[in-house]
Amino acid sequence: MGLYGGRPASELTLTDAIMTGFRMALQLNFVIPILVIGVVINAVVYAAFVPLITSIALGNTNDVSALGGSFVAGILGAIIAGVIGGIILNLYGQMWATMASVGEAPSIQAAFARVGQRWVAILGAGIVVAVASLGLFIVGGLISAALGAIVGALGLLGFIAAIVAAIYVGARLSLSGWMAADGAAAMDAVRGSWEVSSSRVLLILGWGLVAGIVFSIVGAVLGSILGIIPLIGQPIATTIGTAFGYGSGVTIFRKVTSHPASPSMAPAAPVA
Repeated sequence: MGLYGGRPASELTLTDAIMTGFRMALQLNFVIPILVIGVVINAVVYAAFVPLITSIALGNTNDVSALGGSFVAGILGAIIAGVIGGIILNLYGQMWATMASVGEAPSIQAAFARVGQRWVAILGAGIVVAVASLGLFIVGGLISAALGAIVGALGLLGFIAAIVAAIYVGARLSLSGWMAADGAAAMDAVRGSWEVSSSRVLLILGWGLVAGIVFSIVGAVLGSILGIIPLIGQPIATTIGTAFGYGSGVTIFRKVTSHPASPSMAPAAPVA
């Protein structure tokens, strides 16, 4: 049985967006790969920094240059592991949730096989959205600075307007990754997200905000409890938080795309 019990996507509610996150946290085929990725990243960080910290604590700091080199190498190793792990986590999480929302919950092998087919489109859509967001931020900052140089109050208003514009554009493009995971090419996914979200911005922002608040509270409690467990405690908390995020995200995606904004968008299929 899929995430929504065969109900049409148009019937999904805010409660579904929240509860789907909790349900996904209990899906082993989703949880296990995310947890493994988290444990590996933590292990890399431990391997990079624990010996260094131990040396400092024991006073073995005679060779300052070697110590500095170890510190830089540790930082680089942690960053590389975090970036690669984060990319794999995002690809798997989006793909698994996308597949589970329209059919049976996929196996780990099936989800990774689909990742192998669509990872270029998902990453491409993400890069396009990131570049657009960065460009908007830079342009907004320059306009705000220019207005501020003329009249200080205008600079503040320009800054506020830039924030509002960034939130609006972010909501309009927020479905790009999901559309790429669902089979669209990178640019088609970005265009599709912009089109289909034209009349659903408040739904995207509202549902995302409410779900985010609920999950933040639950995540903070779980994080404080699990954080005391060495090596695996934080990955477990991160895995649960990831399930919350992708569960609500895929529900918002299916809900919004069940109400096409233009004739070019095909009607969404019932979700399982």
